[in-house]
Amino acid sequence: MKQYHVKNMQQVFTVEDLPKTGFKLKLEATKDECKTLAEQMNVEHVNSFAAELLISQWRRGGVHIEGNFTTTLTQQCVISLDSFETSLDEKIDQKFFASTKIPELGEKKEVEMIDNDMDPPEALVDGQLNIFDYLAETVLLQLDPYPKKPDSQLESLAIEGKFEINQPNIEDDFTTDDAAEPKPKSKATHKPFADLAKLLKDK
Repeated sequence: MKQYHVKNMQQVFTVEDLPKTGFKLKLEATKDECKTLAEQMNVEHVNSFAAELLISQWRRGGVHIEGNFTTTLTQQCVISLDSFETSLDEKIDQKFFASTKIPELGEKKEVEMIDNDMDPPEALVDGQLNIFDYLAETVLLQLDPYPKKPDSQLESLAIEGKFEINQPNIEDDFTTDDAAEPKPKSKATHKPFADLAKLLKDK
């Protein structure tokens, strides 16, 4: 099996120029590529990213990608706002059609073949394969859109078991009279979960 020469992760492949028998592709993101990946995936940092792929032509002008990727990245917890590390090790099994329209499949075998795929077929753009964009999208789909640090719980934001939201009281308003000194803002007393706590207690 041929080892295809890769200049960098963002190299775009023209499908018709790829070896018909397929080729192996081993990728490891550079520091700059990790930074670009982090921007595309909207995470704080991509600490490392590597992939081992087998890419072969599929059907008429299509592509089949198999293999796996591993990555370690830093995200921000939506509860505590702390940074934490996430590691992924996932398999890849993806087919791409040659055009933006999936052709009709006349044989039952072909329909079953597509139904049994790990991921449904996608469409190539202008007969080209952008490995970098595909891998970035693949990783993004595996991430929780609301990342939570493993030991973070909503209860940790409560004060003595009660949730409090600081909001100004009416008494906090002051006049614009130059002679009048503004009053210091008092501690908020708005507790949106108070009624809920009462209902639970009455049950």
